[in-house]
Amino acid sequence: VSILQCLAHFEEGVRRLGKGDKRVFKYDANGEFVMAGRADSYWFEAFSKAATGDIELESTTPLLGEFKEALYLYTEVAGECWPDIIEDQDLNAEAPTCYGDWLKEWLPKMSFPHPLPEVPDPQPYTLVRTGRNIPFSGIWEPVDAPEPKLRELLGGLFTKLEPPEGPLPIVGTMNYLHGGSNAPQACVETATDNIAIDVTWRLLWKDDRYQDGTIPEEEKGYVFLHPEPPEPEKPAPVYRPSDITVAESGDKAPVAGRWLVESDLFGVVQVQAGEVLPLYKGQKVRWVLAAV
Repeated sequence: VSILQCLAHFEEGVRRLGKGDKRVFKYDANGEFVMAGRADSYWFEAFSKAATGDIELESTTPLLGEFKEALYLYTEVAGECWPDIIEDQDLNAEAPTCYGDWLKEWLPKMSFPHPLPEVPDPQPYTLVRTGRNIPFSGIWEPVDAPEPKLRELLGGLFTKLEPPEGPLPIVGTMNYLHGGSNAPQACVETATDNIAIDVTWRLLWKDDRYQDGTIPEEEKGYVFLHPEPPEPEKPAPVYRPSDITVAESGDKAPVAGRWLVESDLFGVVQVQAGEVLPLYKGQKVRWVLAAV
């Protein structure tokens, strides 16, 4: 029943999105896709707890193995796009996309239109500083824009402030930001860490898709990452607790790959074998290996 209810949320989210309603991506009462993900989060956590012996799942339950396989295929698809599009539960979290080793590894594996269009340069600039309300959804780029001087701020009480002259230095990676939310900090990778910094976000592209009920021509060829070649047919899989690899924050990852937070499928980290699994939102969590 819960899976069917979540499917209904998916369908309602797609229906509303088809009318141009971007609020379905948010983490609030409008967030149809967040509500749709509750059932898979529950079962994902259940399988990982069974792997560590915290609970028992009957191994002879009909189709339990097929169900687990379908669940993990789904989480692979969701892991490609949800962390970058669905609004984070922590509204104070930094922007999700950070240019670094993980992105450099996966970009060559993704499918893009050819040739790629040039990055737009809309004039005059639309700028929003960290902590200020984002006027509408779209793709924004973190830039280094000078703070208004006191004289300009006082003058802005009576006249509209003029945007700074460009070009503005880019200080991070473009992100999809949600209209109606506060602008986040930008994530910047250094040689030893990922840090969050206050920035000014510059609008590159306003998301006004689907408002007339049609899909843009350039999106009709969108595909997910190419799956691995299908393996020869084999007997239906049987659920085994050893199929799942679980570790906690502070543990060293036994193998390299993408790890998901046990209780929150929006939590994703890519680590190498031997790297310490991090805290999630400042708390110790259990990480589950999703893909090697």
